[in-house]
Amino acid sequence: MKIAIAGAGFTGLSAALVLARQKHQVTVFEKEATLGGLAAGFKEKNWQWTVERHYHHWFTNDSFAINLINDVGLGDKLIFPPSVTSIYYKGESLPFNSPSDVLRFSPLAPIDRLRVGAVLLYLKLLPPDMAIRLESETAAAWLSRYFGQKAYSILWQPLLLGKFGLYADRVNMAWFWARIKKRTPRLGYLLGGYHLLMDKISKEIVSLGGSIKFNSPYSKDKDKSFDKIIFTAPSFVFAKTYPELPEVYRQRITSIPHLFALNLLLETEDKFLADTYWLNINDRKFPFIAVVAHTNLVDKKYYGGKTLTWIGNYLPQNHRYLRMSKEELYREYLPFLAKINPSFKYRPKSDRLQLFTGPFAQPVFFRNYSSFKPDLATPLPNVILANMDMVYPWDRGTNYAIELGFKAAAAVIGLPPIELQHILI
Repeated sequence: MKIAIAGAGFTGLSAALVLARQKHQVTVFEKEATLGGLAAGFKEKNWQWTVERHYHHWFTNDSFAINLINDVGLGDKLIFPPSVTSIYYKGESLPFNSPSDVLRFSPLAPIDRLRVGAVLLYLKLLPPDMAIRLESETAAAWLSRYFGQKAYSILWQPLLLGKFGLYADRVNMAWFWARIKKRTPRLGYLLGGYHLLMDKISKEIVSLGGSIKFNSPYSKDKDKSFDKIIFTAPSFVFAKTYPELPEVYRQRITSIPHLFALNLLLETEDKFLADTYWLNINDRKFPFIAVVAHTNLVDKKYYGGKTLTWIGNYLPQNHRYLRMSKEELYREYLPFLAKINPSFKYRPKSDRLQLFTGPFAQPVFFRNYSSFKPDLATPLPNVILANMDMVYPWDRGTNYAIELGFKAAAAVIGLPPIELQHILI
């Protein structure tokens, strides 16, 4: 078959790899000049490695990503070094990486810490077929009831508000369960950057007779040249590309709200965070929700000896920060960064700041989301939809983008997804 794939992110590339190995003629269309979508990387002149435009890591249980990395011969590049996750609350950065950290979490009374540990263990052990029932309730209601109002207000409410804003009280509990279920103490990275994996996949696709067309957004006038189309762009873009979609279906797939990712990368001489890799900001007076110290996970020597620190945010598309320059945004953030690290002396210079925006980065999963989650099959018989709205209850991420690409390829081939293990590995 001749198959078109719209989008050269991990979903599109994974689907293309499977289909090319099955001797199908694959053409990948990418509107940008590079591979990767939200996982795309960049490299400064004095760097040995690329780094992603938006911070990324893998968990030790991200089996689809790990299997693919091993399959294409990059297993020796995958590392899972010790990594510290902490919570910033009332001027302190407190480790929150293990059961012992929970039991030492000083803002909560000892009895509350025990309760938090017990509920976290329950969520960790709860199997998916039971956890999906939690989608009938909001995370806010469930968390405040079972963790207790004080623990909820200190631990979870600031993160829900920071990430989802006005949608915070509408996000369902199954999504939150998935965040707890997936979390592992160690976090992983690919030595050389994610681009190394994407480049390896793309070269194999081309070697098998496929092609990847950059600066080439997919348009429906190309449909007649292909037997099947896999569309990996956001649902809004899909609906715009195909105006003939039935109105009921169009309303269903475009009713899912999305938030923009806005990430400011600081390149500095000195560390901003001493040891912590990931710092959740549990203070909603702060204008950002996380600080991620990339070079606390991998050695700074690969980035010209400079430390790289992300300041992360999720915002609605009309937020004023999305209209700011990197210097303006940094000036807005600087007083709050100084609260975290009072010795931080850096002042904005354009060559030491990078700002990246990711539209449609975070879907918002309301109660009973599975009842209107988009399917791979669409009303258009030859078109398959595969995007981040469909990985629920899991959160967006490259592991599930890869799995979704496998599922899309299986749908084209006509195989149950489970059989793809025999094709790919």
